[in-house]
Amino acid sequence: MLLAEHVLAQRRDGRLVLRALKASDRAEIDAVAAELVAIAKSHLGAPRGELEAALAATDNETSPKIKAGLTKLLLDGCVFEAEPPAPPDELRAELFSRAARERREHGRVERDALVAALAEEKRLSPAELERALYADLKSAQTLVAADVAPNALAETFVHGQAQAVLLRAERVVARVTCRSPGAMRALFRALKFHRLLFTALRDGDAHVLSIDGPMSLFESGTKYGPRLAMALPALEACDRLELEAIVRWGKERTRLVFRHEHRLDARADLASELPDEVEALRAALASGDYGFEVKTSDALLTLPGVGTCVPDLELRDAEGRVVYVEVLGFWSREAVWRRIELAEKGLAERIVFCASSRLRVSEEALPENVGASLYVYKGTLSARTVAQRARELLGVASAR
Repeated sequence: MLLAEHVLAQRRDGRLVLRALKASDRAEIDAVAAELVAIAKSHLGAPRGELEAALAATDNETSPKIKAGLTKLLLDGCVFEAEPPAPPDELRAELFSRAARERREHGRVERDALVAALAEEKRLSPAELERALYADLKSAQTLVAADVAPNALAETFVHGQAQAVLLRAERVVARVTCRSPGAMRALFRALKFHRLLFTALRDGDAHVLSIDGPMSLFESGTKYGPRLAMALPALEACDRLELEAIVRWGKERTRLVFRHEHRLDARADLASELPDEVEALRAALASGDYGFEVKTSDALLTLPGVGTCVPDLELRDAEGRVVYVEVLGFWSREAVWRRIELAEKGLAERIVFCASSRLRVSEEALPENVGASLYVYKGTLSARTVAQRARELLGVASAR
């Protein structure tokens, strides 16, 4: 993924606008991509440090941002391996220990002799030992594959510009339109898979999503930023996307407005995987004798004028009654309060909201006379507790 410093953009009247690429710009990107890929393929078997030096030494008059961005994407697409003949940290510790002993006993150190002696013990040549001493460094990793096509590298650079902008987002509002409810559910599931904090309100045939950005959090961006950026392809997989973001741009972190639109000609498949903790809960509920049939939920629960809830799991009892489960995990206290508001204002479906105790929200915050339950858990989710809360919502006395 590109970084914000690789973005070709301009500031205009409080807005951040991506630079419109002319034919000459695209030709330049294609040419630099081809040159960098050729260098990478010529360095198969070489240390990463040598490859990076060769890429940096290319003599052309291209934009520094274009070259740096393409280089970053190329290195991301290469495969590097480190296979030292012995653990480097152990070799260094042994060599340094022997050198210290030599200095204490003889007042000086013959490094070449020490290296030769240790190499003989390890059944290596002195040159092999020298390489193995620091083989755990990134620059010492060996390039084993560079299966990157120049045209694909150029396309990734061009289409990755908007993604890189979102790394500096403070808040994102996206209006999305999908022809099918299934596509919309897939989008919401993809957003949850990336652990994004969002709310959704229906507006006619569209949904308006409000997504918190990395610059709005106390710890801005090291993990949340890339997750927000990686969600852009899922948003672009809708039939139509109109996105507006408030971004903090430049060294001074100036607030600017960034707009991005996208229309889909052919539908793309969206990721539908469950987060690890949700999958673990699903498996535990399915394997235990809790009296429910368990499946991944395809539901989209909307309370007009209030918001939309996207449950993760669906629990169905023998009478066909359904209780939904949504795992909020470590999202935010605000996300929990939004779900409480949904329940208090009349969400018709029965649902168990699961939130980590680290969010500092009490289960008592959700009244008992609504069709929802708030389960605050410590550590890992308990399938037994979730099933018990579901039975309570159905009015079934727990026999366990």
